[in-house]
Amino acid sequence: MRELEVTSLYDSVDERSLEDFNSKMNSTMRVKTDYYKDANSFEWLDIFEKLLPYIEKILRNPKRFITTEEEIVKIESAKKVGVETVKHLAKHTNFIQDLDEQTGDVIPSKLLNVLKEETFNTYENRFIYTLIQHLEDFVRLRKENMKKNPKLKDNKKIEYTSSTMVGQEKVNVNIQLNTELDTNLDMDKKILERIKKIEDNIKDMRFTEVYRALEKEGVSLVTPPIKKTNVILKNVNFQYAMTLWDYVHQNITKKDEPEKRNQDYMEKGAIKGLIDETFLLEYLTINNINKDDEAVKEAKEKTLSRMLDRIIDLNPELTKKELQDKLGAQFDKAVERRVATKNDIEKIFRKYINKYLERAV
Repeated sequence: MRELEVTSLYDSVDERSLEDFNSKMNSTMRVKTDYYKDANSFEWLDIFEKLLPYIEKILRNPKRFITTEEEIVKIESAKKVGVETVKHLAKHTNFIQDLDEQTGDVIPSKLLNVLKEETFNTYENRFIYTLIQHLEDFVRLRKENMKKNPKLKDNKKIEYTSSTMVGQEKVNVNIQLNTELDTNLDMDKKILERIKKIEDNIKDMRFTEVYRALEKEGVSLVTPPIKKTNVILKNVNFQYAMTLWDYVHQNITKKDEPEKRNQDYMEKGAIKGLIDETFLLEYLTINNINKDDEAVKEAKEKTLSRMLDRIIDLNPELTKKELQDKLGAQFDKAVERRVATKNDIEKIFRKYINKYLERAV
């Protein structure tokens, strides 16, 4: 329905009747809502995408630890003689078997064998190794609990009754509006792509040198509370790793609860005011049905006069000829417009009541 046609409805009735209608109106409005929506929280995606790069940095430059193993072996089994071996022999002369007095050579019976080996088996690396496994478990559980086709139900029911008096005329209306929505939502493909990318990133971590070495060695997993070593406390990458560790352990068993809203109440605010105005429009529309030609003509002239007053107020320098030209150009279009009907009002009513209900619930 067009604004000028609604305006003409108001202009077709005297102000006293409008005041009568509004002041004597007695209306009630009952609203019932039944809302349900499956919840899929993807907050964890943002956190993983932000923090996983720091885990990757740690794996690219892992901390190594040099282990030293010492054993006393027979001289024929000694693989390498170093400074530590000589110092040990000097302190343990009982391992000297013979001494060549002419050359001064010492012939030992046994020697200290020192073996040094690099290893990834540090607490910090085992912490990252454990974290990667927990990340895998977290993503797997999230996928298992994720609603593939989330359900959405949104039902509304409105019952509106109103009565009023315009002079000696009794006016009443009963309106019942029902809206029903029961469907399944499609999963966002971008979300699925992000999950797949995170899974691939974690899988790549399992093929890094440090992870495979620790896996082969069969190291034990670390358990909470995490030891605050100097590396974990001061290294920025490990600080972010701790943030991710805390998030995973706080949320790994958390399930997304569906959103539910069920209401049954008497509306007394803006929505009811909107329908009260719609009631008035209904009345004004019907009120024009039995008007005689003279009354209709008078209402039209009244409306036209007001419109001309507005045009002149906005364009005080407009000449009569210019006004005729402008009106003439629009005349053909104007006569094609139909007068507002009850169906037009109902369409507007349904559109705006749904809009207000969405804001209210």
